[in-house]
Amino acid sequence: MPMLRVNGELADPGLIEEAFARLKAEAELLSEVSCCERDEEFRTQAEEETTDGILLAQEAERRVPMPSGEEVRTAFENTLRQWREHGASWDLLDAERDSLRAETISRMRMERFTEELWQELPELSHADLQAWYQTNRPRFRTTAAARPLHLVRFPEGGDPWDDYEAMLKLRARALAGEDFAALAKEHTKKRGGEIDLGWIEQQRVFNPFEAMLFSLRAGEVSPVFYYEQALHLVKVEEVREAEVKAFDEVAEIVREELVRERRLKVLKDLAIKLRETAVIERA
Repeated sequence: MPMLRVNGELADPGLIEEAFARLKAEAELLSEVSCCERDEEFRTQAEEETTDGILLAQEAERRVPMPSGEEVRTAFENTLRQWREHGASWDLLDAERDSLRAETISRMRMERFTEELWQELPELSHADLQAWYQTNRPRFRTTAAARPLHLVRFPEGGDPWDDYEAMLKLRARALAGEDFAALAKEHTKKRGGEIDLGWIEQQRVFNPFEAMLFSLRAGEVSPVFYYEQALHLVKVEEVREAEVKAFDEVAEIVREELVRERRLKVLKDLAIKLRETAVIERA
């Protein structure tokens, strides 16, 4: 793995790997497909993110004086207590004592450093919050949901057209007016005979089952479709449409998100400025 140095400080490869895994997982969650072909892009982003973090930590060390011995002692005791609460043994803590103490001091200086930076941010107005809400309305959309009845068959050997034709005939009977619930109870091959799937929220846009389900209106019967080694028919009994929550319902969340964005921008802008004179080496 290539080494990264920032102003002579060697970047921890583990931090880069953690950032890489997180960035890739986030992208795959959004697209629901593997993003292996973008690994180089994610690794570059991870290195850039790690570089920014090192530059900011170095600047915090330069600007913020060393905390007093008593402050360090109190903070370090809290650190040890938190590690113990998460199951760390005393042997492990003794072995890592020096590095944990250094991390504690670095965290204290970074916290004071960022507090000073953020003090200069202006107070948020109601207009600021409203403008951010309008720009980010899709983030406050509630999830659509549907309650379907389900009929499934699992083709086993022989001619798969037999099962497909059987499902087509069942669909035709449902469209002709027969009770779908009765048809599903009689003909489903699902273990246990369950036909009511309860409320399903739309979480995966590209999932074939959800794509079919949420293209239907209440009372409609789906075409026969194939998914996960089975043939399916669904009838939607009820639908809850997605809607955007009103500003008053999410005002506190809006404030928290806007504060977070502004603070991150301050740090990013400072990191960009620090890069102008930094020595960044990759080998």
